[in-house]
Amino acid sequence: MRPALKFALLFSGAWMFLKLIFLYFNIFQDDVVKPGLINNLFLLLAISLGLYYEKKKEGFGTGTPLSDIKNALTAGAPYVLIVSVFMFFYYDDINPSFIENRVTERMDIIYGEMESEAYVDTLRVHNPEFRVMTKEEIVRDIKSDTESALSAKTLFVFSLLGLMVMALTYAIFLTVIYRKILLKDFYSSTE
Repeated sequence: MRPALKFALLFSGAWMFLKLIFLYFNIFQDDVVKPGLINNLFLLLAISLGLYYEKKKEGFGTGTPLSDIKNALTAGAPYVLIVSVFMFFYYDDINPSFIENRVTERMDIIYGEMESEAYVDTLRVHNPEFRVMTKEEIVRDIKSDTESALSAKTLFVFSLLGLMVMALTYAIFLTVIYRKILLKDFYSSTE
């Protein structure tokens, strides 16, 4: 198995395990920032260590920048896929209360704002569908839109896209850092 793939599996498994530990001890359950930062760190570590060991295996100073980016994405892409699929199952089956709480919080705000007739009129002006609806129908429509926007499927798609863009960015930056700074002596002697 390629070293980059090993690091992708190692760090994605570590992140899933850490996420389940957080759930077990009820830590960071309402916070997405700290687990998200840990996720970014693990993605960066998987790519950087995977690329380093791929370079070590093929020989420092060999290969093109594109092959280095490919090797970095060999660690990044599986990590992204594994973590995104895990997040889908985590928020759909393991901890669905997280999404339910977000929907409830958002709907509480909407219910409070719907008490103001001026807010309802503003909604009707900005959204032609709401012009013929009653307040209750507007609330139901907003709730269904909120539930679909905060669903586990939507989270899966956005996490997959966002993490893949981040993995590509990390792959490019790490390739530049390795070639121009860390392994500069190997590349200057071969060119």
